Amino acid sequence: MSADVFISYAAKDRERVAKLVEGLQQAGVSVWIDMAGIEVAAMWSKEIVSAIRECKVLLLSISPQSTESENVVKELALASERKKPIIPIYLEPAEIPETMEYQLAGIQRVEFYEGREEMALQAVIRALAKLGVAVADEASAAAAGVPNITAHGVSHSSAGQAKAKEGAAWVKAAAAVAGVTLIAAGLFFLGGSSNKMTAPLGQAVTNAVGQTQLLAKPVTLDTNRVVVLPFKTIGTSGETADLGYGLVSTLTSKLQPLQNLVVIAKESARKYEDTKLTPKEIGQVLGAGTIVTGEIQTSGNKVQVNIQLVNANTQALGWSRTFTKTKDEFLDLQNEIATQLASELKGGLNASETQQLAQKATENAEAQTEYEAGLRDWNLRTKDGFYKAIKHFERAIDLDEEYAEPYTGLADTYSMMAGYNFAKPHDAMPKAKSFAKLAIEKNPHFAGGYTSLAWIQHGYEREWNNAEQNYLKAIELNPNYATGNQWFSIHLSQLAKHTEAIKFAVKATELDPESMIIKLAAAQIFYFAGQNEMALQYCNEASTIDPFFSTTMWLKYAKIYEIYAEEDIAHIKKAIRLFPAQPMNRKVLANVYLKQGNREAALEQMVFLLEGYHDIMNKGHFAESFFIMDMPKQGYRWLEKSIEANEGWALFYANVPSLKKHQQEPRFRELYKKINHPLYVD
Repeated sequence: MSADVFISYAAKDRERVAKLVEGLQQAGVSVWIDMAGIEVAAMWSKEIVSAIRECKVLLLSISPQSTESENVVKELALASERKKPIIPIYLEPAEIPETMEYQLAGIQRVEFYEGREEMALQAVIRALAKLGVAVADEASAAAAGVPNITAHGVSHSSAGQAKAKEGAAWVKAAAAVAGVTLIAAGLFFLGGSSNKMTAPLGQAVTNAVGQTQLLAKPVTLDTNRVVVLPFKTIGTSGETADLGYGLVSTLTSKLQPLQNLVVIAKESARKYEDTKLTPKEIGQVLGAGTIVTGEIQTSGNKVQVNIQLVNANTQALGWSRTFTKTKDEFLDLQNEIATQLASELKGGLNASETQQLAQKATENAEAQTEYEAGLRDWNLRTKDGFYKAIKHFERAIDLDEEYAEPYTGLADTYSMMAGYNFAKPHDAMPKAKSFAKLAIEKNPHFAGGYTSLAWIQHGYEREWNNAEQNYLKAIELNPNYATGNQWFSIHLSQLAKHTEAIKFAVKATELDPESMIIKLAAAQIFYFAGQNEMALQYCNEASTIDPFFSTTMWLKYAKIYEIYAEEDIAHIKKAIRLFPAQPMNRKVLANVYLKQGNREAALEQMVFLLEGYHDIMNKGHFAESFFIMDMPKQGYRWLEKSIEANEGWALFYANVPSLKKHQQEPRFRELYKKINHPLYVD
């Protein structure tokens, strides 16, 4: 019987290849494979020749065993002669012999190494779908949602492989955020004249937060994907810098809701201030084909703005203009620049777009400055940062009470304080809701207000349908609002709609590729979807930005890791010393001790938390730890408290993998039925 995919392998690799076959079959791919072992010469028969002739793609397993197999060489030659697409699947590092070198020259490969199988499988599924192989819709959608990435520092020697618990040291390829599909995770091209792997195509660059990013072979970027970089400022440093932040914020915010443009978040763009990277390198990292850049110069009461467009593909300068107004007219100047810039990017504007761009968020430049300062502090996700953010947002409202954005700032700050164990939900969330509703009242066309309200409705009030409607309303108003896509993905994940959740989580990372918080959210989405390798990849990227961020540590050490080194425990203890006001770090340490079987040490951490933080720490964290310690009586007591307190974390524990066995128990289900959780309603 013919099949779409023919798998060529060596008998000694049968066990490894069986994992690949199982994954493909679960994805609905029809596979032809001789499980008896193709090393038996008699099996190289008309049946195999026919199967290769009828297949659409040949998957060639590569290992030291298969490269020495005469029959594998024959099958490769036959597939090549019949012009069948070939995907090399590396089971382990291996040298390419001369007998295979010609057929594999220039072909991209997948590294199906131990510890990387799931991510590699998704890459194979994505590649097969591109090559016309029938794949189940759900599997195809899930694979399409996984961003393409490149391996970092991988060599052909086994010594170059990372520890299993670390997975691979992955970094995101710029091609992923550009929406360009490559064949594999961990892609390298094989040289045509050498059987040793050469350096990867493209180049390594250091991004704004010090990460070395390995760019894939440079791709042609979509010029409708735009990033507004921080403008160079000339003049009184503090004053001019504030004007610069305001201008970049306004241009980004005004461009984002426009149709047919994808605009990178200002938070990611801001990290490229004073960068030494070329426009081409920035474009490849951020996936933006058009770079908006310029400078602001102040002299006396005058403000001059020079702005220009750069094509990131060619680095050619495009449209440019110089604008001059007084400082009192700076907000009008921002609107004027935004309108002309948008018209140039879109090739013209319709009447509604022109009207939309003409509207100002505020008439007070100082209020805008205070809002921007508050947003930067809010993004730190620290106790001190939250309190500073509140002061900035309140000051902005004092300066202009009709300014909608600071109200969302206050709503989101109070919401996050409850989530990060700095405030009780019943104290913080009602305040958050009142500010979210005020934001919508002040500006019913502002996506941020609906996103803030939706977060409160799903995370605190358990109004699932209303929350979804408001998330969708926000995304309709501004499809490029990264936080809107991020929070909606969390909502979907908590309802076990994993395929949809991954789609929105990945989109959020594309819109704000330098955001630690959004990388962490993506990690959580993949973890809840059962894709731990992708979750670890995003965790590691987030950790590069802030190695001591408590929620990243929770996911990485308490959830994903199973084996620990001494330096892992030392790292967690260092976080406890550095941030004593964040109890989540002790929760992480307790979970790690439990995984190690050190129950006494775990209880010591629990006692510390119960004595010092029982009134403010999310009670769901205590519940989970007691369940893991096989103390269900205490677990249920704290879970009931968590649900009664309307904690957002209670929703995470409704379907967290670590509590899977308890989630089937009647008492557990009844607790979640009381809040009409969709996963538990009959």
